[in-house]
Amino acid sequence: MKLSEMLSIGSERSYDGRMGYFNTLVRRRIFEVVESLGISMPGDPVVETLKQKNLFLFAPGRHGGNIFKKPDTELHALAPGAVVTMPLTLEDDAVIDGIVFSAATGTGPLVTISGGTAVFRGCTFEKPADDTSAHVSISSGPKAILVGCVFRGSGTTATPVVDHPAGAATDVQVAFCYNKTGNTLGLAADVTLTGNV
Repeated sequence: MKLSEMLSIGSERSYDGRMGYFNTLVRRRIFEVVESLGISMPGDPVVETLKQKNLFLFAPGRHGGNIFKKPDTELHALAPGAVVTMPLTLEDDAVIDGIVFSAATGTGPLVTISGGTAVFRGCTFEKPADDTSAHVSISSGPKAILVGCVFRGSGTTATPVVDHPAGAATDVQVAFCYNKTGNTLGLAADVTLTGNV
């Protein structure tokens, strides 16, 4: 917008009136840009509106969990600090990048995979020190790939961090991850473990 256009905006001829109106227009345009990029701000509802290929870019801050049922959903952290604070359930194919999953004690697994194939890249999973449930739970049938992830917290338990109690070990691949929980990352009979620390 040119200065001459800005000066002609609004019915008020005062500088403050024109600047107030101009600021409103700028805020509106910024909001439109954020909306067009699909950025999910903290507290925004996360709803799959398309039949497939829903894409979410999480801005830094606290976001709620959800049950994702549509194929090819993608969740990406726009920048470090995007934290999902409620359990997440995946019922179809999904890709998740760079998000921190952190929930209160007693909420069960941070992520439950009950369908499709889920790929996690560079995510962090944090549980309170007194929580004894798995960080990620995969039922029989779905597949999961976790690459470069970090697992923190949780109480000492027989439940592995990545729990896949029924199904082939080749269905769940955990590679180059860091387990800082003190618990077993995964059972070799149920999960394929490669290059983890």
